[in-house]
Amino acid sequence: MAATTTPGRLERLLTAVGTLGLLALMGIVFVDVLGRNLFNRPLLWGTELAEVLLALMVFVFYPVLARRDGHIVVDLIPVAPAWRAAQRALAGAVGAALFGIVAWCCGRQALRSAEYGDASAVLGLPTAWVLWVMVVLAALSASIFLARGLGLLAVAPASAGHGG
Repeated sequence: MAATTTPGRLERLLTAVGTLGLLALMGIVFVDVLGRNLFNRPLLWGTELAEVLLALMVFVFYPVLARRDGHIVVDLIPVAPAWRAAQRALAGAVGAALFGIVAWCCGRQALRSAEYGDASAVLGLPTAWVLWVMVVLAALSASIFLARGLGLLAVAPASAGHGG
């Protein structure tokens, strides 16, 4: 069972965090819209928290999708079965490079944000914290792509009830 391994546990944790983030996002948007339309009193912090939750939720699911091979794939060029291993290695290298660049750019921005003491306008949430979480998750995604491209990590089966 994949859930008993460390990667399996991490995948389950990230899936749970992302799912709870989505649930919180839905609740915040619902209450905000309800308050705005019925009472003319929106949540003052609703939009700000929704932005943070959305960013974190997206980055939390990247490693899960990378491990499950759940990203959208479009086969534009037919490849002979003998070349499929090379194709997977190239896809892993490209994915690792792209997520490595994302992690690096977010890391640079996190350093700047921490240096300037940037914080969100209403909640005062330090933006560097959010960016550092994004760095870690993007680096994890890059590592998974690299391991998959090198053949060190097999595709994890989709959990029951999660499609894939």
